[in-house]
Amino acid sequence: MWGYLTDLLRLSLRAPAEAAARLLRGFPGSTATWQALVLVTCVSVVVTALIQGAMPVMPMDAEGAFGLSPFGYAGLLGASLVLLAGGVTATGRLLGGVGSFGPALALVVWLEVLAMALRLVQGVLILVLPPLAGLVGLAGLVWLFWCLARFVQVLHGFRSVGRATVALFLAFIAIGTALALLLALTGLTAQGGLTNV
Repeated sequence: MWGYLTDLLRLSLRAPAEAAARLLRGFPGSTATWQALVLVTCVSVVVTALIQGAMPVMPMDAEGAFGLSPFGYAGLLGASLVLLAGGVTATGRLLGGVGSFGPALALVVWLEVLAMALRLVQGVLILVLPPLAGLVGLAGLVWLFWCLARFVQVLHGFRSVGRATVALFLAFIAIGTALALLLALTGLTAQGGLTNV
């Protein structure tokens, strides 16, 4: 399993479309994908806490490294990943794609694994070479967006990455609206506090 993951990581670095195709060929099914979502979400919370806790210029407050509690952060992250998978599935289908939610969720979970790897690299650079960490973070965001666009292209069988990019932008608009509604309904402010308390 570890060898498969490292090979998939290297493939994602140089050819994200091929990595997506390989992941979809080995799609483990909905149950395993949901289990992977829970696992990746929990690991992401731990990684974020460790990295931010190690930053001497950013001490954690009483609620930890997140503004939200770790459980709240995990819930928000998990919901965001599910919304992203649903968003790219729906908008891709609107544009003539053929992808479905299960494979989309698997790709989104893998994207979060890539994001965790990027955060780990940034965490090390912040400690040993801070000026480079920001540049790596910016380049990493561009790379993650490119990976996601290629993932969506493969998922829906689009001939060009341009249509996948349009699907992504439409999905982001829908997801932003949904998250704003979710935060409003749960009473959470942007700073992570509770309203009307």
